[in-house]
Amino acid sequence: MKKWCKAVLFVVPLLSMVAAVNWYVDSYAYLRVTYDEIGEEMVRRSMNVTGLEESDFNDRKLLLACLEQQEAAKEVIIAGSSRVMNFEHEMFGTDSFYNTGLSESTLYDLLAVVGILEERGHLPKKMVIGVDAFLFNTSHNNERWKELEAYAVSMENCIEAQDNAAAAGEAVAKQAGTDVLDGIGGQDPERSGQQISTGRDDSKWLSLDYFRYNVTLLPERKRFMVAYTQDWETEQYLKHCDGSIAYQRELREVAAEDVEELTRQAIEEQVVYRMTDYREIDERSMELFDALIGWLQGRGVEVMLYLPPYSPMMYNYIECAQQYQITFQVEERIRQIALDREAALYGSYDPAGSGLKMTDLYDLYHIKTEKMMDTFYPVLLPD
Repeated sequence: MKKWCKAVLFVVPLLSMVAAVNWYVDSYAYLRVTYDEIGEEMVRRSMNVTGLEESDFNDRKLLLACLEQQEAAKEVIIAGSSRVMNFEHEMFGTDSFYNTGLSESTLYDLLAVVGILEERGHLPKKMVIGVDAFLFNTSHNNERWKELEAYAVSMENCIEAQDNAAAAGEAVAKQAGTDVLDGIGGQDPERSGQQISTGRDDSKWLSLDYFRYNVTLLPERKRFMVAYTQDWETEQYLKHCDGSIAYQRELREVAAEDVEELTRQAIEEQVVYRMTDYREIDERSMELFDALIGWLQGRGVEVMLYLPPYSPMMYNYIECAQQYQITFQVEERIRQIALDREAALYGSYDPAGSGLKMTDLYDLYHIKTEKMMDTFYPVLLPD
C-alpha cells in the first residue's frame, strides 16, 4: 500500500507539471486556445487578430477553420501567396469577400483552397488568383501544403477524372467534380483519416512529445497567445476578419533605403525568391493550373489572374540575368492561358505598368497596401 501511495505521490505531480506546461505554452493551439475559436471570433464576430505571428501560427489550419465557419459563399475570393495577402475587401467594393492567401504557397495550396470551398458548397462568384512565377518551379516547392493534403489531392483527382472523360469523348457527368471529396478518385478527409484538427485535442494534455517541445519554448517566453481587436492596424502583425493582413508598424514605416539595401544584397548573391534552380517550367504544374481554371469556369466562377510585380531594382536585375529569363516565359504562358480561357488578366511582373517605386514596398517582394490596387490594372479582359 505504501508503494502505491509513493507511486501516486510521484506520478501525480509529474503529470500535473506536464499538463500545466502543455496548457500554458500550447504551441500548436490544441488546449488553451484553438484555431476553431480564433476562426469563430474572426468570422462570426468580425474580429481582427493580433499575436499570430509571434505565436508561429499555422496559417493553413487557421484558413481551414475560418472557411468552415463561413455560412455562405463569398462574392470574391483572393488566392495565392503572401504577395496577395493585403488585398482587402474595400478594394473590391464588397463585404462578401475573403482573402485565402497563404505563406510560401504552392500550386497544391491553390488546389486545396478550391477543394475546401467546393466541399463546403462555397465556390465564389469571382476568384482572383495571384500567379507568381515560382508557382511552376517544382525545385522550390515545399510541403506546407500537406496540412491540407486531402483537399488538394482530391481536387487534383477530380480535375484529372474530368479531363480524362473529356479526352475520351464522353459527356462529363455533372457530379464529376461538383462534390470534390466524394467525386471520382476523391477521398473524404474525414473518412480517410486525414481530417485536419483545428479544434481542441485533449490527448495533448499529457502528451510527452508535446511537453518536450513546449518546454524548449519556455526559456524564450514563447507561447500561443492571441488578442482580438476591431482596429484595422496595430503595432503587431494583424490578421483581418476578411482574411487579409496588415503588417506590423515596423514594416509599415520601413525606410526605402533599407529596402534598397536588402535588394542589393539579394542581387549580389544572385538570389530571387524561389526562382533559383529554375531551368524550365514544370509542364505538369502548368497543365494542372490551366485545367483548374477551366474547372472553375465550368462551375460558373469568374476567374481573374493577377501577376504581382517585382520591385524596379529586382526587375532590372531579372531582365539582365540569364538564369531568370524564365520569368518572362511564365508571364507569356499565363497570358496565353488567359486568352485561351477568356479569363481576365491583371498586372504584370514588370513594375512599369503600375508606376511602382522602391518607396512602395515593405521589403524585397511585398507591396504596400495603399499601392496594391495600382498593380491590379487590366491587361486582358474577356469580350
